[in-house]
Amino acid sequence: MIQKKFTFRIDSSNWEQHLESHHALIRGLEDFLEPFSLPLLADKFMGMIRSRRLEIADSQFNLEELNITLSSSDTFIVETTFRESEKTITEQQTLTISDILNFPIDSTPLITTERLEIRLLLPSDEPKVINFLRDRDVWKMRGERYRPIVNIHSVYKHKKTQIPWHKYHFAIIMIESKKTIGFMSFHQILGTGLIDFLTNFIGEKITQPVMLSYGLSKDNWGQGIMSEAVCSVVPWFVANNQIEELIAFAEINNLGSRRILNKLGLQDYGVIKDSPISEDLKDKYKFLVYRHPKLSLVETPVTGLTPSALSHIKET
Repeated sequence: MIQKKFTFRIDSSNWEQHLESHHALIRGLEDFLEPFSLPLLADKFMGMIRSRRLEIADSQFNLEELNITLSSSDTFIVETTFRESEKTITEQQTLTISDILNFPIDSTPLITTERLEIRLLLPSDEPKVINFLRDRDVWKMRGERYRPIVNIHSVYKHKKTQIPWHKYHFAIIMIESKKTIGFMSFHQILGTGLIDFLTNFIGEKITQPVMLSYGLSKDNWGQGIMSEAVCSVVPWFVANNQIEELIAFAEINNLGSRRILNKLGLQDYGVIKDSPISEDLKDKYKFLVYRHPKLSLVETPVTGLTPSALSHIKET
């Protein structure tokens, strides 16, 4: 039986509740749309909402409330509220099933390795990611929050005034089980604050670096999976996007991640003193800055890589 309405309000009172709310939001939207039995319908629906947020607001606004009404067999009335601090933007739009299905995302693997498939991170992956990010050990090794609405909006559409790309986020999936067990992100640093910090810390001029970040379910630690994923994706992504400088941060006790970064050719530039994992957590950890200033675009052999693999997500 098809429900006529879906209503959800995000609880962003703290970072844990924010994650839990997005987990429940995506699961609820999937259940609401499940009777239509259309592939990627929930992913594309959420993609349209997040893309629209950028068109009417900016990346600082978060989704606060979503109300969907099925007004006919193939038409939805969608009301969204986005908030940034004390500012809110509320909008109502009409979307048909055809509109949603035409939204340009898919689940095609971009890279296949011996054990893994790598593809774009989709909303349906996020509950699985949030599940393993609940583990404190995973949090302290990452050193940064996972922000759901930020972490996938840029794989969809870009404003024409934006640079060709800003962020890409990929899901790491086990071929045998088809489970999403991790993710990888590339974030082109645009703000002067972090660039100035890196320049002062390293003692050399830093210009438009790209930050590499990743996370893996603790159940899959110690199996070489992250190394297999990163060492396949990074050379391919660097070559396809003409990246010249790569930055990463690693917790000093995260020896596995440090080995991966060394294997990629990134150099250890030292420890950031007293760097908190986030304001929400009381414990502090020490993080190393890694940098690869002159990337040699020697591609690691991979299978399943299609030509111009990123072209379908670079359209404006």
